Amino acid sequence: MSQWRIRPENGFRYDVDELEELLTPKTRLIVLNTPHNPTGAMIPDQDLRRIYALADSVGARVLCDEAYRWLAVPGGEAFAPPVFDLGERGISVGTLSKPFGLPGLRVGWMAAPKEIVAKCWSMRDYVSLSPGKLNDALAQLAIRHRAQIVARNSAIIEANLAAAQTWIDANADLVDWQPPRGGLLALLHYTLAMPSLALADRLATEYSVMLAPGSAFGYEQYLRIGIGQHPAVFHAGLAAAGKCFRALAESETN
Repeated sequence: MSQWRIRPENGFRYDVDELEELLTPKTRLIVLNTPHNPTGAMIPDQDLRRIYALADSVGARVLCDEAYRWLAVPGGEAFAPPVFDLGERGISVGTLSKPFGLPGLRVGWMAAPKEIVAKCWSMRDYVSLSPGKLNDALAQLAIRHRAQIVARNSAIIEANLAAAQTWIDANADLVDWQPPRGGLLALLHYTLAMPSLALADRLATEYSVMLAPGSAFGYEQYLRIGIGQHPAVFHAGLAAAGKCFRALAESETN
């Protein structure tokens, strides 16, 4: 297995040339995540089509995790089509957890060739048989009202993205970021000496702020920040995080 990494050196963008170098005649599956967790990177339409062509050239399938589809951000990038739409080698998967804010339903979706779907249904039946009827009914209700939910989410994302940028600008000596190009997540870079796991623990235990440590994703000196929270809660979290960063910065200089 080879890992195709997204790197801070190029502003957290997918480098398809690097993916091409990783492919071999033995490659059978390319797994993608767009919008990307945790960087907020997006795969543009032309790059996704090139990736599909590369997979086709070696007889591989492309599995694309599209969990954050429908979560566009102001000033971000357009979503590429589902990889399933590109041909029989494409498999698109997603969830109601992220774009609909319904993680408790434990309901997801897949668009794939019939034989792949049949095998996945068989495995799901073996593992958990079927979703609860109430879960299924609520999922269908959410999908029927998708336009209203997406509009609500867009307003929250716009407000929180602006608040985050204002906060980062006010604390530019301590933090910076590449705003998400799509989805709800981005990596917050910080200048404090404390490792990200220790900093995330300090934020959680002393300030009630949940930011995942970048080290969990291979990005030390970063914290993962999400912009999907209720704006009032998000504002309070930014203020508390600022207090934590300022206190640590003062202790480091003393």
